[in-house]
Amino acid sequence: MRSWKSLRIFLLSSLLLAHTCFADVFTIVATNRTALDNYKLVLIQYYATWCHFSRQLMPIFDEASNIFRDATSKGEVAFAQVNCEEAVDLCSDEKIRKYPTIKVLKYGITSKAEYRGQRTPEAFAEFVNNSLNSSVNVVHAPNTTAANALKRIQDTREAIIGLFSTLDSSNPHLQHFLRASHVEKDRCSFHIIHGIVDEGDRMAHREAVSQRIKEITTMKKANFQAIHSWIMRKCTLLVRELTFANAEEITDEGLPLLLLFYDKKSEHLKPKFHEVVNAHLSSHLGQINFLTADGNTFSHPLAHMGKSHADLPFFCIDSLVHMYAHPNKADVLLSNFSLSSTLREPRCVPWSH
Repeated sequence: MRSWKSLRIFLLSSLLLAHTCFADVFTIVATNRTALDNYKLVLIQYYATWCHFSRQLMPIFDEASNIFRDATSKGEVAFAQVNCEEAVDLCSDEKIRKYPTIKVLKYGITSKAEYRGQRTPEAFAEFVNNSLNSSVNVVHAPNTTAANALKRIQDTREAIIGLFSTLDSSNPHLQHFLRASHVEKDRCSFHIIHGIVDEGDRMAHREAVSQRIKEITTMKKANFQAIHSWIMRKCTLLVRELTFANAEEITDEGLPLLLLFYDKKSEHLKPKFHEVVNAHLSSHLGQINFLTADGNTFSHPLAHMGKSHADLPFFCIDSLVHMYAHPNKADVLLSNFSLSSTLREPRCVPWSH
């Protein structure tokens, strides 16, 4: 009888071990938090067992992971989970404030934007497939100088252009550029121009607001960290456009907002706002978010401040509790740099509720 019980315990243990080894959702703890850093894409669910929505998501997340079992075995895609009741420090480091939170990891780098799509297997699958698709625009410009080739790039977003003489897959600079483009594809457009006669691999930044090439840098002896760091700086906008799609992401950052509400007639003030922030307000980055917003789209905040479309354009500060409209005209504030002094003396701000 004892031998039968021992055999049964052995079989049960083996089954449990097999389930653990072949589980489609990885469990992350403090000691293995870097184990998935080489995966192209990782979705990480931060959860608490007491949370009803966390428990509700578990089987859905498992089902989604099954769709990508082959990609997981190849080291391309992974689904992972973190129990924030046990891995307290890890969740604190990631600033997890609500459950469940789903974060996106690309080659070990956490994306600024969380996953905010629908929580169904189909929606997760669509997100993963879209994330894996390359969005790099490749331009063949044989026997062309870099200066002439760059004129071919037309883009309404911030654009990063890689300049290469050939598309040699063994070229580490090309490999690093493609890897960085995957990490930052949500924040910038990426282009590759090959066939140019100029020597040396380089990168160029084309600014969206001015539609001009702002900087060109060499990739000589650059590793992935150096290439990604340069791209990340160029893709980090000093002034962002507020939309319904990114509003939750921006407010979750917990910083007060300085907004320029504009209409079609005053849209020309947006480049000037970019210039003022870049030249005079960049020291406030990390303390306040600078935004532009279409006043016709965001009519509700205008009404909250007692404003209408007739009052556009104007500046306002949103403390995430109250909104305050500046009484002075937007073009005046931008022309004499009054915004700088306003932010330096926040207790003396002449803003009206």
